[in-house]
Amino acid sequence: MGLAGGPNGAKALFKHKFADAFRSFGALEEARDAVGVARKQTLVVVDGNVLVMQTPAAVDTFPGYVAVLANQLHGAIKAGEHVVVVFDEPASLTRAKQEEQRKRDARRAPQTPVCSDDLVPCPVDDNYSREALDVEGLNVRLLINHRPARSRFYDALCVAALAKLQGMLVGEEGCAWSVTFDGIDPRGADRPLGEKRRPGVLSSHPEDWTPVLAREHPIGEGDMKLTDVCHRVHKLRRSNPDAPMGDVLLNLLWTIDTDSFLIELMQQSRRETRPRAEDRNELTMLCLREPARRRKGEVPEPPYFQCIDMMSFHESVMTYVYGSRSVTPAIRATAPLVTALLAASVALCGCDFVEIRGLRADLVLPCVREVARNRPDLLELMHGVYTGSAEETRAAGEAVKAVVEDFLTSIAGAPRMKATSQKAGTYSELQVLRACWIAAYWNGNEFKNVHNWGFLHASNNDHQPTHTHASPPKRPAEGPPLVDLTAD
Repeated sequence: MGLAGGPNGAKALFKHKFADAFRSFGALEEARDAVGVARKQTLVVVDGNVLVMQTPAAVDTFPGYVAVLANQLHGAIKAGEHVVVVFDEPASLTRAKQEEQRKRDARRAPQTPVCSDDLVPCPVDDNYSREALDVEGLNVRLLINHRPARSRFYDALCVAALAKLQGMLVGEEGCAWSVTFDGIDPRGADRPLGEKRRPGVLSSHPEDWTPVLAREHPIGEGDMKLTDVCHRVHKLRRSNPDAPMGDVLLNLLWTIDTDSFLIELMQQSRRETRPRAEDRNELTMLCLREPARRRKGEVPEPPYFQCIDMMSFHESVMTYVYGSRSVTPAIRATAPLVTALLAASVALCGCDFVEIRGLRADLVLPCVREVARNRPDLLELMHGVYTGSAEETRAAGEAVKAVVEDFLTSIAGAPRMKATSQKAGTYSELQVLRACWIAAYWNGNEFKNVHNWGFLHASNNDHQPTHTHASPPKRPAEGPPLVDLTAD
């Protein structure tokens, strides 16, 4: 999941190139202390899918999962007074993501043993009760591998973890806290069999958080909820400073998905352009949970958080592109266009939605800078991904294509780059179209008719002719913004 990794991938590139924005901490509480913000001023937003999937391999029972989740959230509460755990909502996922999930599921080898109906080791669909989770011998890890059975398990897990957490914190007087699950059916596994799941808000303080997280249009992907929750809390802070979360200044985003580098970089550009200075003091730290490392003959290193100060990261990226920290207001105003171009270009190096094989983030970054500095006409086209207009978003493809062409020019004739050049040189217009869709989607503008954007009938390097010039697809229907951006 996320952006392509490895020594030439986006994460390694960003950490090397913009090292000043990165710091490691053993716990989120340490990260918050380093920023110098009080616990009352801190909101922790956690990717719930990540939290569940990172349960230690030795744990395979329902009570074990409940205990692990409750303990993890206890640690988050130490960092911030308010904790929101976000989950995907499968019924509302963009069809582009559903396509990627189907491919991923098809690649996985079946892990559940084949046996008679009365000896099934775990539920494989949504038809099971809360009692089924307590059956002796049930392997929860196998259950989670079955996507149709997963959502009911998540619902039951969060209901049980919240109850356990409330019991754990009974004796901690004077410690105000709230924990909220976004995208969970509060009925847990007690939802009647065959009845439709209704994902919503499960909270220790529903009277405070249910109105904040009520959405007219559901968000399917947890990655997008991370930033949406922050927007909603900031909006409330502006309108009602006396609200329970009215003091929040720092957002700690707990995830492992490297897509968030680009999602949050684009959102930081939006924060930087807010007209009022008091609205620009919202701080965001992306906190990537890194696993424990065990090297032969060495003392094991415990897990830790690789934390990225998004304000510092954004400033470092802009300094690299502009060549100076001191630029005119007019040039600084182009920052959202630069981050959108960077997001689309790095996405093409490999992400959940698209990949031009051979394209490398470390070699693409200078090409983004070249277009941003010397092709203002093309850079201006990136404005389209912020508009919600399909036509204007599609026009941004000219800027993205210029980056790819500059990449091909930069490696032409370079030693040991012939194969890379040949692979990347077969890119198609549909892949560029996907990159435009992705940049808009990561910015909160989702186009529903994804087949008009190169999905469902065009996969990675899907045998399209080089630089395909097919008839342009019909304009997709335009929907409402995916993420609440009214705080801007």
